Amino acid sequence: MDANRPHPTILIVDDTPENLHVLMELLKPSYTVRGANSAQRALAVARALPRPDLILLDIMMPEMDGYECLRRLRDTPETRDIPVIFLTALDSTEDERHGLDLGAVDYITKPIRPAIVEARIRNHLDMKFARDWLRAQNALLEAELNRFLEILAHHLQEPVRRQITFAQLLERSLPKPLNEMAEVSLSQIMEGATRLREMLHDVLLYLAVSQFPPPTETCLATAAFKAAYRQLYSKILTTGAQVTQGDLPAVWINENQLTEVFRALLDNALEYRRPSQQVRIRVKAEAKDSEIIFSVTDNSCGIPPEYREKIFWVFERLHADTSRPGTGIGLALVKKIVENAAGRVWVEDGEDGGSCIRFSLPTAAEPAPQ
Repeated sequence: MDANRPHPTILIVDDTPENLHVLMELLKPSYTVRGANSAQRALAVARALPRPDLILLDIMMPEMDGYECLRRLRDTPETRDIPVIFLTALDSTEDERHGLDLGAVDYITKPIRPAIVEARIRNHLDMKFARDWLRAQNALLEAELNRFLEILAHHLQEPVRRQITFAQLLERSLPKPLNEMAEVSLSQIMEGATRLREMLHDVLLYLAVSQFPPPTETCLATAAFKAAYRQLYSKILTTGAQVTQGDLPAVWINENQLTEVFRALLDNALEYRRPSQQVRIRVKAEAKDSEIIFSVTDNSCGIPPEYREKIFWVFERLHADTSRPGTGIGLALVKKIVENAAGRVWVEDGEDGGSCIRFSLPTAAEPAPQ
């Protein structure tokens, strides 16, 4: 084992005390070993720090079986990347396929062969640490790139400001009325410079997300939604939109960032409304395990399935129509804020062919190291 590598932690989950004892004794010489005699206990141990590097999970357990336990591990941001090996007496091809389809990295049948168990654990830990190293390197490269883009965006703001200023001075100094060529040329200069200024502003806002200090307490999602509603109040009145909200509980995120998420999602629904019908937007939330799932549902133009990933890319616009305002960063900003807060965001079908954008956020901070 690499001397520079942290001592790996293995979580063994089995409701049979004898099985638990045998596996813990087998692995103790090489690993830090933790045990859980139920799926519920395993979920709690897996979320606590330090988190296990790998989980050996039995399938046949009372109350909650290993399949459901794995589903919940994969649905929880803090545990979804932990490799899980099923260790079970179920030995049919269908059982093995089902376990692998759910996201298990391997499947070992009982009775165990110690040498095989140890070899497979070593292999999957090697792959896990390789992925961790690549993820860390990627984070470093991303930080360097973000810093470069931030500097570039700052330095470009002054030339853009000058372009707008001198275009305005030129328009005032030219004899009136302007001929058609001069009027069109000045309009193109102003529109291009204004759009570039907006894009630079949004780029800096996007890059600033990762620099926000972590929250120190939960924020009331209702307060964040109301702040976003106030910011868009004039637009909501102008469009005649009907906006309703359900009970929005407290979540672990900076309130200003959650306000920005709601503002971007509401604005997106208002912008891509159908001219022929009243805009209806419903904002709701539901609790699921240790997180809250929010939904913003509308009856807008809708988002085709082939675009439901692309809309969260920077500068990606669903419609090529440049008459619609926006820089294509709004939904990318939503994704970055939510993922930075250990959540996720996705798109589903909405009302009357519209869209439903859902995002999850934790209800509490990650537990402190033990």
